[in-house]
Amino acid sequence: MHHVKAVSLDVTGTLVDGRSVKYFWDVLIPTAYAKKHQVPFEKAFQYVKHTYMTISPDDVKWYLPEYWVKKLGIEDRVEALLRELKPMITIFPDVKPVIVELCSQHDLIISSNLPMMLLETILEDFKEYFLKIFSSVSTYSLPRKTAEFYARVCLDTGFKPQEILHVGDNIVYDFLIPRFMGIESMVIKRFKPPKLKHEVSDLKQVLERIKLGDL
Repeated sequence: MHHVKAVSLDVTGTLVDGRSVKYFWDVLIPTAYAKKHQVPFEKAFQYVKHTYMTISPDDVKWYLPEYWVKKLGIEDRVEALLRELKPMITIFPDVKPVIVELCSQHDLIISSNLPMMLLETILEDFKEYFLKIFSSVSTYSLPRKTAEFYARVCLDTGFKPQEILHVGDNIVYDFLIPRFMGIESMVIKRFKPPKLKHEVSDLKQVLERIKLGDL
């Protein structure tokens, strides 16, 4: 039986619907640019999307709102953008009750490649349940959740890899890489029925399998 001391959770696709993050980048930022520069939304949208392509996703700046608002000249809109994002965030209904139960027996960790600026807004209503919040881009300047990311999470929390269970929706960054590092991991598939042993459909199934030691 596996002895899990800490549960590490991805955010988009795991705790919240990823469409809210897409809305931030594809609607809120172009809208702010359109208002600031007094141009139609469609023109602003095309310009902003083109600007996003001027640097590679391998560059950590690509993920940082603070970089883009400065580049687009809308720094003064950051707080307003985050306020506008808040009501668009859809937290999956199983998240809060499972997190409350999990944190009574385990330490909870956030392991995400979302920038900390967005994580703080998304997790605002339940961040007190988490021991640590790690952003690959903001905490470690890593564009993705690589082996180095998970190694540093273990180092900074003091947990051994075999004491952690990680759950996320990406087969590479939430399953294969943590498994390679010795971390138990599961893939959450909220919109497709799970077919394999390492797949679950929601956090309730994760909780049940932890209780059964079926990892």
